[in-house]
Amino acid sequence: MVDVNLLQDRLDVEELYSRYAVAIDNNQADEWVSCFTEDGSFESGRFGKHVGREGLKKFTKLYRESLGGAGVLHVITNVFFKLEGDGGAGGCYLVYYHCKEGKIQQVSVGRYKDTLRKVNGRWHFVSRLVTLDGHH
Repeated sequence: MVDVNLLQDRLDVEELYSRYAVAIDNNQADEWVSCFTEDGSFESGRFGKHVGREGLKKFTKLYRESLGGAGVLHVITNVFFKLEGDGGAGGCYLVYYHCKEGKIQQVSVGRYKDTLRKVNGRWHFVSRLVTLDGHH
């Protein structure tokens, strides 16, 4: 028999991955931060580790300033995760583009490693670690 709750959880987590990418690409800092738990963390080799709502909000500002006016596209693929109760772990691949003055450049490829938690019926990232495998 199909577990409808598990199917809904899986759809919700896939939506979380998409919301994360669309929010950061469109400078929607509050929406991006809402993808994380209250104590959530984001870590990258370039920007370091940012923890909690204020730390994550600070990251969005640093990140936006680093772009030099370029638009960005986070293209995520091969999303995978395993859920157990209200927790889980997963990840995906990343292809990252800069768009400026009508030109697009693939900047890097990498992967995310994630810890997930369901809080008040909604899935969030507890932690996200992005690792770049190569860059332009």
